[in-house]
Amino acid sequence: MKAMIFHIPMKIDRERASASQIRPLRLIEAFKECGYIVDVVQGYGAERRKQIAKIKRSIREGMRYDFLYSESSTMPTLLTEKNHLPLYPFLDFSFFSFCKKYGIKIGLFYRDVYWCFRRGKRDCKQKVADYFYRYDLKKYERLVDVLFLPSKEMLKYIPFHFTNEVGELPPGLRLHDGVDVRYNKSECVNLLYVGGIGCHYDLKMIFSAVAEVPGIRFTVCCRRDEWEAVKGEYVPVLSERVEIVHESGKELEDLYCRADLFCLFMKPQEYRSFAVPFKLFEAIGYGCPVLASEGTWVSCFVKNDGIGFSCKYDMIELKRLLTEIVNGSDELLLCRERIRKVALENTWQARCREIASFFEKKSN
Repeated sequence: MKAMIFHIPMKIDRERASASQIRPLRLIEAFKECGYIVDVVQGYGAERRKQIAKIKRSIREGMRYDFLYSESSTMPTLLTEKNHLPLYPFLDFSFFSFCKKYGIKIGLFYRDVYWCFRRGKRDCKQKVADYFYRYDLKKYERLVDVLFLPSKEMLKYIPFHFTNEVGELPPGLRLHDGVDVRYNKSECVNLLYVGGIGCHYDLKMIFSAVAEVPGIRFTVCCRRDEWEAVKGEYVPVLSERVEIVHESGKELEDLYCRADLFCLFMKPQEYRSFAVPFKLFEAIGYGCPVLASEGTWVSCFVKNDGIGFSCKYDMIELKRLLTEIVNGSDELLLCRERIRKVALENTWQARCREIASFFEKKSN
């Protein structure tokens, strides 16, 4: 039977809805559905130490694993304790070394390089964190056989020279029952946004465009505290066709099912040229076409697969595009017809097969 080790150098909080928490849980579940025995290393250092000792014992006794797959934290590996102190400095990477000694190939998903995009003077904590981020990269260079990234475009922003194989591994998705390609044009096109709102998620242009284009409604689902913090900035561009909600669970599912179009239209930044939003694939899982801004990784994905619309980050162009969408449902229907195929190619199970294929190639 197939077996693999799933390593996460942090404590997973099952109550949090962030992508860094959801993604490993979905993959563990999907690997099991794909027929793997999955031995998990996860938790704070003391817990991981016990799990690692058990796996090492099994390997010494003859247990064979197809590969080890690790998901990095948004924090440096050595600083993932509650107090962010490096209390277990040798635990994880010495385990990687042990696995290599026994011929187990290692793949690691490197989640983010946001730390490289800090502007201005770094404080003491940031300087310490940067040292440990770079320490991680040094260890990856030596120990990791396949480096997985959300997009290959991200590689040029990582400050190291990785000579082994690099694979692209965006988030996966869940196909939701009852989602199909039927599209019934209603009085308004229902546009939906789910996510953060604030300096890195500036939605003022789309708010303004919705106010000026009849026939479109915009539902924005965000955290209540985030909305309260920025509400004053949005007052000038609010209209009666914009609704702010703070839903989760079943209510959030209902929003997706009612949506005609999912909004990922925001100001292009260098970071967005390689960033892969978790919400993009969530929307695809609900069969929902996507509106993106040019100059982003999302825009390229949407255009390549024909599952939505993309336009320049320009008010005139945006209003023109929204007007075209409102005046005709044909293109929305075509997007929905294409999106089902794209969704099937991007499930969590498909991601697991992609991961396994890298190691199958290496063993041949």
